[in-house]
Amino acid sequence: MIKKIKKLIWNVDGIEFPDNPVGEEATFRLTFGTLLIGILTYHQDIWTFEYSNEFRKNGKINPIIDFPDITKEYTSAELWPFFAARIPALNQPYQFKKIARAKANRNDSVALLKIFGHETITNPFRLDPA
Repeated sequence: MIKKIKKLIWNVDGIEFPDNPVGEEATFRLTFGTLLIGILTYHQDIWTFEYSNEFRKNGKINPIIDFPDITKEYTSAELWPFFAARIPALNQPYQFKKIARAKANRNDSVALLKIFGHETITNPFRLDPA
């Protein structure tokens, strides 16, 4: 029952999660300027986020609210809101054109992060495919 309620509530701009492609693999680097904050991976249908050693040693930048423990490896079957928020509303023709040019599925969170996830106005970090 909770999963059904969560599925009804958890929806980012028309994209229901999880919408992860089966069997796909991906790695993304989260950076702030030249500092590597951490690595986001999608492997065997599981999302993983882990801070880099460089970030752990830095001590000048606070951890991301969704990932407070800098020593922990976070795993989830669903893409966290911190990263999902990078995927824009897909109800604009311009977004459809970008997806079509990339030959991607509009419900594929990995492909959409590759297309749209680089920068966002919601935070100063950059997310790039590795």
